[in-house]
Order: sequence, then C-alpha cells, then structure tokens
Amino acid sequence: MGIADDLLTLAGRLADPAPMEPEQASFRRSISTAYYALFHLMVQEAVLCWNGSTPAQFGLERKFEHKTMKDVSNSVWRKSWRGWSTPPTLVPKELETVATVFVKLQEARQQADYDNAKIWESTAVQAILTDTQSAFASWAKIRTHPAANEYLLSLLIGNKRE
Repeated sequence: MGIADDLLTLAGRLADPAPMEPEQASFRRSISTAYYALFHLMVQEAVLCWNGSTPAQFGLERKFEHKTMKDVSNSVWRKSWRGWSTPPTLVPKELETVATVFVKLQEARQQADYDNAKIWESTAVQAILTDTQSAFASWAKIRTHPAANEYLLSLLIGNKRE
C-alpha cells in the first residue's frame, strides 16, 4: 500500500526508541504516525476506486477531511451507520474494527500532539500500534466487500442523510 505501510513501519520503530532517544517525543510521534498510516490507507483505498487521471487522483486525495472520516467511523463503531445501498448491506466485524480503531487513533493522536501534560507509557503506545496493525489486517480481509466500498465513499462525502 505504499505510504500507509511505510508509516506503519515507522510507527513501530518510533514506539521502541533507543536508550538515548527522547522517549516521550518518540512515543508521541509513533501515535501520530500510526494514525496517519491508517488515514492514508483509507484514502489510498478510496482513490483506487477512482478511474480518473493521476492529477485528478491527487486532487481527490486532498478532499478527505479528518472530521468527516471520524464522524463516519464513529457512526460505524456506534452501529448507527447506514451505507448507500438499498437494502443496506451488512457491516462486517472487520469494518467495525477499522472504524473503531480509526476513531480511537484520531483521539490518541490529538492527545499525543496537543496534550503535553500527558505522559505516555510504552505499553499504551504498543497497544495503539497493535490496534493499528489489527485495523490493517481487518481491512485486507474486507477491502472488496460492498460495505467497505460504501464506507470509503462515506469517508469522502460523509454519512448518508435521511
């Protein structure tokens, strides 16, 4: 998956800093990088569905908004998301995993980036990294499922309105 996989690898390295490296800075960057790994995985997957030109694909990538993606993922997590199909498609457990991890990662990234009073423990950072890896694995299992495609559409344009 390119940059998404690279970011996940980097997050893993940052989660285990060398003895002389700044531990808290490494932990914070690991969390932020893990979030961006999942963010870019979802964006890349959505853009792969687009058959437009390369410049148009780059433009499409720029249209994804963190808040919209969190709102959609939160609705999947809370089991209130409705896809675009009629009748609605069933939401696989793996998609719930991806959505839940996305929401939790975005919240952890906010805290890691902006709450300097928070002291991160290695175990918490490792748990976040494990969750991110689980989201990647879950996505790989369901990436061709109809609900996954509708989720990607929702990440771009938001939740379905009634």
